[in-house]
Parts: sequence; structure tokens; C-alpha cells
Amino acid sequence: EASKNPKLLGCEENGLGLRDYFEKKGFEYVTTSNKGAELDKHLEDTEILITTPFHPAYVTRERMKNSPKLKLSVTAGIGSDHIDLIAAKDNGIIVTEVTGSNVVSVAEHAAMQILALVRNFIPAYKQVVNGEWDVAKIAENSYDLEGKVVGSVGAGRIGQRVLTRLKPFDCKELLYYDYSRLEKNLEKET
Repeated sequence: EASKNPKLLGCEENGLGLRDYFEKKGFEYVTTSNKGAELDKHLEDTEILITTPFHPAYVTRERMKNSPKLKLSVTAGIGSDHIDLIAAKDNGIIVTEVTGSNVVSVAEHAAMQILALVRNFIPAYKQVVNGEWDVAKIAENSYDLEGKVVGSVGAGRIGQRVLTRLKPFDCKELLYYDYSRLEKNLEKET
């Protein structure tokens, strides 16, 4: 249960770890995982709306119209595709996100996906789930990263971290394409 783990901030029970801060300032702090009627009934008094990118509250023009006090819409993560940005501008609502908040998670996930693909993990997993194990069939489409050339489109905060995480696998080359070159010291690290 999430309420037993206060470090798990991104759940309804722990409210992003912000409840004490806002309540001490005199605000009512409401959390809900219901992005429909439950959320809508609080909009009239909402001044700050914080939503998450993976289970977002869609902040539409109509919702903004029903939120006359709304001043700030924050994504607790990155991305704003769940917010009508034109309507926000028209209503004087500031839209922000926590830029860079998940670059490590995304880079690690990308490295995991690369490993899952080259090691033929999904077909192997499906075999095991089905009570089978034909190691020869799995091995014929499974490869090592060692000695391979791996490339990244982009070497920003995420792409650079992906390449850094692949370095211990002794790839032949770790390449990137980006509109601007990394600094020499960063290029050597990756």
C-alpha cells in the first residue's frame, strides 16, 4: 500500500509530498485519481492544478472556464499535451512542467529496452510463460552488445545518459547524431 511508503510521492495517497506544505500555508489540498466528475467538482475553487503525465487530468478550455480562480497548471513530470495551451494563454493561466525530472528513468528504460531487444527477451519470456524452453530458437536471434555499434538520435540529457549506461557493455562504438556536438570531455565520457 502506497500510504505505507512516504517516498512513493507520485500516488494519490502521498500527494506528491506536497500536502503538509500547502495545508500549512492555509490551502485545501485535494488529491484524486478520478480525472472526471470527482476532479470537476473541485475546479471552481482550484488555484493550482497539478497533474501527472502518465495519468493526466486533461485541462481543456471547458475545464478552464469552470476554474475561474485557476492561475497555474503544473505537470509533475514533463509534457503538456494534456493541456489546451491556447486556452491557457487566453485565460492567463501559467503552464509549467518539472523539466528534467525523469531523464534518469527514461535513459534507464531505453537501455533496458535495447537489452531486451538484442537478447530476444520477449520471445524467451513468452516461451517460459507457455511452459516451453527452446534455448536454440531464442539464441538464434539473440545478440551481445559487446563489439556492436550502437547509435542514438540525439545526445541531450537522455541520449547522453543512454550511451553512458551502455559503455560498460564494451560496444565497438557508441555514436550519436545531434544538431550540436557534445563538449569534448562529455564525448569522451560517453
